[in-house]
Amino acid sequence: MPSIIQEHRGFWGQIWKLARLDIKKRFKGSFLGSAWAIVGPFTTLMLFWFVFTIGLRAGGDINGVPFFQFLMVGLVAWYFMRDMLNQGARTIRQNSQYVTKIHFPVSTIMTFSAISYAIVHLMLLACVYLYLVAMGNTPSLYHLQFFIYFPLMFIFFLAVTWTLAPWVVYSRDLQNLISSVMTAVFWLSGILWNSYDLGLPWLKKLMIFNPVTFFVNGYRKTFLYHEWIWERPIEVYVFLGILAITIAFGVYNYKRLRKDMADVL
Repeated sequence: MPSIIQEHRGFWGQIWKLARLDIKKRFKGSFLGSAWAIVGPFTTLMLFWFVFTIGLRAGGDINGVPFFQFLMVGLVAWYFMRDMLNQGARTIRQNSQYVTKIHFPVSTIMTFSAISYAIVHLMLLACVYLYLVAMGNTPSLYHLQFFIYFPLMFIFFLAVTWTLAPWVVYSRDLQNLISSVMTAVFWLSGILWNSYDLGLPWLKKLMIFNPVTFFVNGYRKTFLYHEWIWERPIEVYVFLGILAITIAFGVYNYKRLRKDMADVL
């Protein structure tokens, strides 16, 4: 960890500039430009709303919360995690010029990429929050828990990219595997359903070990159910343990593979 922090010293100005450039680059050539960062996810949200509420007539409430609000808050958290896993894993390959042609700390590539996804996430979440307030979900002290859940989510998935991005440099097959697994993660992580309503006690306990579920439920506790993070302490302890392991392994993996990346690329 100290070595990665050391690599960031003196580069924060460049990191912020590259994060903004990364957003522009992703939507370069499109008519709406960076606005697609918001338009795309909202189009998907409307599609889910139509399918489940109009088509399948599976609307209604989930523990007193309208289904569409329940779905929307879960999806806005998922979009950030999906991008961090799927796109974050390929970020070194997509920015290989910083590894092979100029002297630039490789770990900062994952950082500016993560910041660019965070900026998009915050803009999308602001739109969702305005909608929730308009629907009668008045501002509350519980909403301040966002400043707990989001930094934890950012740090956790940044640490995940310290493992995945270097691996993808050495094997493109891993990137294909990640893309394939993402669909299963989406359907199995309680994004479209309430993980606390599972009828099998052993499965409920197993879901505690899924970080995606932890953050999806955390966003819903923050913005919909008004439940404090410490009301389910076992979930927090398990996640912090997983976070510590993820950071330790990510740092080890990055340091182990860093020296040969330029030759491979």
